[in-house]
Amino acid sequence: MANEERKKILVVDDDRLSLVVAEEFLKDDYDVDCVDSGEAALLYLQSNYPDVILLDLHMPGMGGRETLNVIMSSSLLKHIPVICITADSKSETEIECLSIGALDYITKPFVPQVAKSRISRIVELNELKNNLAEQLDKKTRLLEKVTLNFIMAIANTIDAKDAYTSGHSIRVAKCAEAIATELGWDDEEVQNIKYIALLHDIGKIGIPDAILNKPYHLSVEEFNIVKKHPIIGREILKDIHMIDSVTDGALYHHERYDGNGYPFGLKGKEIPLCARIVGIADSYDAMTSNRVYRSKLKKEDVISEFERCKGTQFDPELTELFLKMLKRGFYVPEADYEDNHVLEEENGLKGEVNSLLSKVLSEYTEEAKRIAMKDALTGLYNRSYAETTLPGVLKENNVSTLFMIDINNFSEINEMYGHIAGDFALTSFADNVKQCIKEDDILCRVGKDRFVLLVKGLHNKDEIRGLAQNILTKTTAGLRGNVFGNMVFVTIGIAIYPENGSTYELLYENADKASYHLKRNDKSAFEFFEDGKVEIANVTMTDINHIRSMIEGKDYNFNGVFHVEYDEFKRMYNYIARGVVRNHQSVQTVLFTLEINDTALYRKMIPDEAMNVLEAAVASSLRMVDVGTRYSSVQYIVILLDADFENGKKVAQRVMNKFYKMYARGDVDLSYDIQTMCPKTV
Repeated sequence: MANEERKKILVVDDDRLSLVVAEEFLKDDYDVDCVDSGEAALLYLQSNYPDVILLDLHMPGMGGRETLNVIMSSSLLKHIPVICITADSKSETEIECLSIGALDYITKPFVPQVAKSRISRIVELNELKNNLAEQLDKKTRLLEKVTLNFIMAIANTIDAKDAYTSGHSIRVAKCAEAIATELGWDDEEVQNIKYIALLHDIGKIGIPDAILNKPYHLSVEEFNIVKKHPIIGREILKDIHMIDSVTDGALYHHERYDGNGYPFGLKGKEIPLCARIVGIADSYDAMTSNRVYRSKLKKEDVISEFERCKGTQFDPELTELFLKMLKRGFYVPEADYEDNHVLEEENGLKGEVNSLLSKVLSEYTEEAKRIAMKDALTGLYNRSYAETTLPGVLKENNVSTLFMIDINNFSEINEMYGHIAGDFALTSFADNVKQCIKEDDILCRVGKDRFVLLVKGLHNKDEIRGLAQNILTKTTAGLRGNVFGNMVFVTIGIAIYPENGSTYELLYENADKASYHLKRNDKSAFEFFEDGKVEIANVTMTDINHIRSMIEGKDYNFNGVFHVEYDEFKRMYNYIARGVVRNHQSVQTVLFTLEINDTALYRKMIPDEAMNVLEAAVASSLRMVDVGTRYSSVQYIVILLDADFENGKKVAQRVMNKFYKMYARGDVDLSYDIQTMCPKTV
């Protein structure tokens, strides 16, 4: 064995003869060092690192067991393989040695060939383990490089979509990294939030370039499309587990501390910490970068803006910390080459990695486009999908039928019960339509209260009538069940491809014409388009009177709580309280509260669906003269006019029964507190 390949063995034994014998039969193959006590062995190990330790189990002073315990408790020494040596050949002793960390057991007096064989096996196994560990460490370092390169490629791809944000993700990552360092986070946590920040805008992959690069202010509709990018980002990143909380950065970085952000309107500490940090870093880069509509802000203006938005847009504590950094001179330099390119040529892997990146980015882009084609509220395909996909579907099928489905007077639900109740009505409506159709039928929400259904291969009018009637029956029954059916009605315009239109645009237009004149009858119905027979009628005086009656509410006997915003509720509360003083009215105030129950699967927050259902339950259980508002993310408060305490309890119980009937997931409990409004409280 060449000298540089020789392994070193430490022999620890208080018996001088055993040390001499061991050195003699081992010296031809190994470098051998001998010590005669546990204390001497530990002193030796302070400056030496042998490949194997032969340790006598029974020694005066510090015995073999104690010495082995010290070795095993050391993060550095515990990896050295230890073989126990002793004259005790009992099986119990062998078991004890193995249980306290020894890898093998050799009895004395030594049988050289047996001892050398066992030592050789341990040396080989340890060498193999070290080689594997070294290879794993190398692969881990390479994987880290690949991962970072992958993240950088995605970040650069995102930034390349927006002509005005080149290098944005990298700068946000540097800023978030600096904030985390200022907070005293450890290296791993700092690295993690850097990755989170690099990917915070990944959802913009699904936003059309024309909107991202529009050189002037966006329309409301365009901004609503941009506001989808956190949801798209969450969907893309949800299966990436190597970066802790990576979806939180993408999903919540546009939430505001005061609850006025998007997509969920989270408030204060409800927003994950990493997202609050990324939100500050994101806004800082927006302020300090040139935009098409303005030049970057000066340092003093940036500081002024953060001071103004502390506690409203931004976490006040984090903002105070960041302001101190800015006043000390903190800034984020422009990204350089090293920021954008991490992986060096290593064993020919760079080309393979780049090929993989291209493939994955392509898949991500397709996934983002798919997500962007979905309506966030109902989960159905949206107008973009209908306009880009349905023309091709029509061309692939000889015959098809398009149904234009409208919920008429839908705005009345929003005005009377609030937008939450309106959203609940829409999702329920969509679910009822889906129950009437087949899996390969295509249902899209193309407007606030308008849906398009394309049924491939359907041409027979009797079958079309049957489907239309089934949809009307199911949806109107659902609306009545939610007490909305007395104020809205459903119309369906029907156009058949290709006889009623050779393109999607013509088919859509003719189905719309078929639906139009039905709306004047104020009842649920369906109608076929027949060329030359269905036309848009001129507006007459009768139409004007009809419109006036709708505005004045003469046509409908509205029921349900009068839902208002909180500020308006406070004004109405004070107004009603004055009436209590003057007229000695009996008025009850009821506060409903949602709470997570013990068996809940959701531990962090009340599901949004539960709050939506609560508002719908209140809306369908109270009178129009009653007033209600959302008090918090888990509470709803109502004023019951002309109701005594017992009647108020009955009403509250009716709301609770309705809630549990409508919300069947079982993860949330609803409770209420009721109090009579008294003059002395005013």
